[in-house]
Amino acid sequence: MKNLLIAYFLVCFIPCTAIAQTGEHRESCEVCGMYIDVFHDTSCELTLKDGRTIKTCGVACMLRIVNNEGGPDAFSSITVHDWEWKNTIPAKDATYVIGSRVVPDMIPNVIAFADKGTAESFQEKETGEVLDFNQALLSISPMGLTMPTRIKPAALPPRGAFGAGVSYMYMEMDKVKLGSNSEDPDDFIKRPGQKMGPKKMTSSGEMLMFNYGLFENVALGLNASYLEKKMEMYKMGGKLSDTTKNSGFGDIGLNLRYNVWKNVYYSKFFSLLAETTIPTGDFDEDFITMPGLQLGTGAFTFTGGLLFSHREGNFWFHYLASYTAKFENSDDYKFGDLTRLGAAIHYTPNYDMLLGIEADAAYNAKDEYRDEKVGNTGGYKANLTGVVDYKFLTALGGSFSIRLTGGIPVYEDLNHYYDGMMEKAKLGGGWFINAQLNYRRRFPVY
Repeated sequence: MKNLLIAYFLVCFIPCTAIAQTGEHRESCEVCGMYIDVFHDTSCELTLKDGRTIKTCGVACMLRIVNNEGGPDAFSSITVHDWEWKNTIPAKDATYVIGSRVVPDMIPNVIAFADKGTAESFQEKETGEVLDFNQALLSISPMGLTMPTRIKPAALPPRGAFGAGVSYMYMEMDKVKLGSNSEDPDDFIKRPGQKMGPKKMTSSGEMLMFNYGLFENVALGLNASYLEKKMEMYKMGGKLSDTTKNSGFGDIGLNLRYNVWKNVYYSKFFSLLAETTIPTGDFDEDFITMPGLQLGTGAFTFTGGLLFSHREGNFWFHYLASYTAKFENSDDYKFGDLTRLGAAIHYTPNYDMLLGIEADAAYNAKDEYRDEKVGNTGGYKANLTGVVDYKFLTALGGSFSIRLTGGIPVYEDLNHYYDGMMEKAKLGGGWFINAQLNYRRRFPVY
C-alpha cells in the first residue's frame, strides 16, 4: 500500500517542485487547470459583472463557465481568440466549429473564428459543424465528458490527456446464498449435518490507476492493486470459528478503448473495449477450496466489450456489454467466464460536481478444478452503485477530484450443492465502498 501511495504522489507532485523553486506563477484554466501559456492561442477571458476575471484554456471550458453562471448576462465581457489570426474577439460575435479533426485544447473541441466564411472554409477542410454562440452553449455539458467508476464510458479523453488515481476499496459479504435465497450464517450452521459453513468475508485494497489518450480515438488504461482478504468460517457445527487471511499484490489490469464513431457535437459515442489481466497476483493451492481468497487467477484473462454513451442536457447515459474469457492456470484451476451488462446515469449540475447511479449485472460460469465444475461457484449477481465526484482543486496544470462510491447487491442467484449431509454454499449480500483521489491534465501534443 505504501509503495502505491508513494508512486502516486511522485507522479502528481514532483512536476510542480521545479516551478515552486523558481517562484514562477503560471495562470491556469478555471475549469480544467491547464496552463494558459501553453494554450494561449485558444484561451478565453471572462469578466463577471462584479469585476472578477476568469481565464480558460479554450472555448469548451469557457462555455461551461457561462452555463454554470446562468448565461451570458452574468458577464460584462467574454472574449475568445480567433483561430486564424489569433486576435481577441467578443465571444458573441464569433462563429464556432465543433467536432473537427483538430483538437487544440479540451473536448468537445470547439474552435472560434472571427467570421462565418473563415469558419466554413475550415469546416470544409477539417470536418465538424458550424455554430453560433448560442448553439455552442447548448452543445456543452457543465462537467464535460464523465468517467463512470464500474462502467467505462465510450467517450474517450483527447490525445495527450493523462489521468492518475489512487483509491481505497472495502467489501463485506455476510449472508449465505442458497440460490436466490439468503440465510443468516448463524442459522445456516445450525442445520442438521452442517459441520462447517461460511460466516463472513471481507476484502479491502489499495489501487493505483493510470489513463492516457494515445490517439484521438484510442485510450489506454492500467491498474495495479494490493489486496487484503479475510474469510471467517464456522467449524464443528458452529462450536468453533476459524479466520483465514491472505494479502499481496493482485493481477495487473490493462485496457484499451477504441472509439469507432462519435457525432460532431460530442454527445454520442460508440466504442470497443479490450482488456486483459496479467497474472501478477499470487494463486495459492492452499486456497483451492476458497477461491474468493485468491489474489489472482494464475492465468491471463481477456475481455471484449461494446460501449455506448450519450448526453441529454446535463445528463450522461452510459451502457456496457462485455464478455471475459478466463483460462486454466498451472494449478489446474480455471475461474468461470464472465458475461456483464451495465448502465449508468450521471447528472452534472456544474463543472465541479457529478452525481450518479450505476447498475451492473453479471453471469459467472462455474469455476473448474481438474476439469470438474466447482458446485458452489458462479451464478447471477446485480449491483446498484451511487457515485459522487467533486473537483476541489485546479493546480499543477490540471485538476484534482475526489470520488466516493458505495453500493449493494440488489439481486443474487448463486450456486450451491450438497456433499453428503453437508451443504456447500457461497457468501453474498453485504455492501462495498470506494474512495478515490484523481489527478487529470492534458499535455500538449505536437
